Amino acid sequence: MSDHGIYYLTIAEASAKIASRELSPVELTEAVFARIEATDEQLNAYNRLMKASALAEAIASADRAKTGALLGPLDGIPVGVKDLYDTAGVITTGGTGAYRQRVPAQDATAVRLLREAGAVIVGKTNTHELALGGTTNNAHYGPTRNPWRTDRVPGGSSGGSGAAIAAGLALGALGTDTGGSIRIPAALCGITGHKPSHGLVSRGGVLPLSLTLDHAGPMTRSALDCALMLNVLAGYDPRDLDSVPRPKQDYAAGINEPIRGLRLAVIPSLLSECQPAVVASFEASLEVFRSLGVEIGSAEPMAGFDDWKSETLPIMITEAASYNEKILDDIPPSVSEPIRTMMNRGFEVKAVAYQRALDFRKVMEQRYEQALATGGFSAYVTPTSPQVAELIAADPTNEPPQPLKFRNTGVFNQNRQPSISIPNGFDADGLPTGLLISAARWDDATALRIAHAVQQVTDWHTKHPGV
Repeated sequence: MSDHGIYYLTIAEASAKIASRELSPVELTEAVFARIEATDEQLNAYNRLMKASALAEAIASADRAKTGALLGPLDGIPVGVKDLYDTAGVITTGGTGAYRQRVPAQDATAVRLLREAGAVIVGKTNTHELALGGTTNNAHYGPTRNPWRTDRVPGGSSGGSGAAIAAGLALGALGTDTGGSIRIPAALCGITGHKPSHGLVSRGGVLPLSLTLDHAGPMTRSALDCALMLNVLAGYDPRDLDSVPRPKQDYAAGINEPIRGLRLAVIPSLLSECQPAVVASFEASLEVFRSLGVEIGSAEPMAGFDDWKSETLPIMITEAASYNEKILDDIPPSVSEPIRTMMNRGFEVKAVAYQRALDFRKVMEQRYEQALATGGFSAYVTPTSPQVAELIAADPTNEPPQPLKFRNTGVFNQNRQPSISIPNGFDADGLPTGLLISAARWDDATALRIAHAVQQVTDWHTKHPGV
């Protein structure tokens, strides 16, 4: 097998080869690090590599493989970790200068669970500073570049994770998502990213942006791979005060069940202002669904309401200001000016405005759940991002705001429903587009099954950039 075949394997493919002893975890890990050495100076997907510990983890996995004692499908799989997740003894910066020397004493819960499953932790992936942005054009650690066009952004804030998977620098990665930060990089980098139901995956040991809206989740090449990672990551954790005890579930078990007969809802208002290539890819995806025997309808859960983003904005900026108050007050020069300015607005929000925003979020959650139930729909389908990847701004401290980028994804942070982005095409310049599939809360299995069904009859998720 060529190195190209190794570092672009899916988790499911690599796991099967490791189990059959056709592929060694050490060989796989070395191929990934060779790929990083060859390309990451150009892409800047990683802030920090953990090569020594990763090779030790790979050797331990190889030893288990020899004795038939593998710990599961993630055993021996190279995984990147967004630089918001604590890693014991390894600097976790959150993408800000304030935390350049911050060394956690213990792993984030999600990192611990990956290690316990035998995953090989490759390193810490670059993020938009403190997760507050959609470009990963980081003023402290440099811009991450999109592997499809290196003059373009990879999306954010989990842009390092998105670029790493797209370019073969990891087989899976951890991301976080407050308004789209898993799914936007997935769409812009041509990979798969799943935002689980709020409360399903622990954020214990993850630097917060807005705990009302923050989600932790997997980024991979396929929906099946996301399901395999979610099997490890899902579970109650007292470290996360929003974690909800749920029955243990195998998200990969029913993923091959056909989707014929399901009803999916398009949200017409989320198609407005989308770029023509995005609309074309979306319409092609609807035809794929119809060919699979799926009925397409429409719903407008927030019909009659004003712009939901204005109503709910106080949540994120107030909570971001609260969680980051110490570094904003004590060492403001180590937080870049635009991030500091946005967060400082949170200190100006009145308590009554914050409470109204929380109440409005609950209305959104209720209406999105009800629209699925009353319409007999299994999920919503929309474009992930209304736009493809834009040019990297020359000055990360002077980027133009792009609220439209988060419009479609941010809805599903507010309503706490599971939401997965899969690749569904390219524009004329070879930039990827994404399809967003969002199901009822706690019905992550259905979102993953629908995404997997599409990926069985399309090949967008198998395409790789030429970087």
